[in-house]
Amino acid sequence: MDMSNSDFTKFMIARGLKQLLETKSFTDITIGDIARHCKMSRNTFYYHFKDKYDVINWIFYTEITPIIGDTASIERWGSGMRALCHYMQENRTFYTNVVRFEGQNSLSGCLMEFYENLVRNIIFNANGDRVLSPQQIKMISRFYAHGMSGVLLDWMKNGMVKDPDATVAILEELLSGEIFRQIIAQQDHTEP
Repeated sequence: MDMSNSDFTKFMIARGLKQLLETKSFTDITIGDIARHCKMSRNTFYYHFKDKYDVINWIFYTEITPIIGDTASIERWGSGMRALCHYMQENRTFYTNVVRFEGQNSLSGCLMEFYENLVRNIIFNANGDRVLSPQQIKMISRFYAHGMSGVLLDWMKNGMVKDPDATVAILEELLSGEIFRQIIAQQDHTEP
């Protein structure tokens, strides 16, 4: 892995926070704790991150994006979600500790953003923008993103013990069928 000094320092801070999460809750961890654990100054921490929430956000995007980032298509998003679930199971301590954190830089925000973009891309790839208004596309994208990320977050909050494959299969069926039925129905009504 080829990293710049800045990326390496960010990686070390993120690793330090993950190690601290094995023994402390996220809310109990301070910037001082992270800096001491990583054997660096608080100034070094603040040079790279605004706060501990920024570290969490960086971890989400650097760990999750490689897993689901190239699966943003109707054919492949389910395999990306399965891979993400298995990755989270392997890193259960970290993800169960931070899943309850809500707000800016939260896991729910990260997942919402990804799945909203995914659904929007699926609609555009099916030429849905020809028959749906931008407002309809936004509403459909947010609706499905809430459902997809909500199901995933519930699974995490319940301890990630159930095999996620069956749940992902149901979500795949819902997403692949319903959106396209809506688009086709709209096209049928607009064609002469």
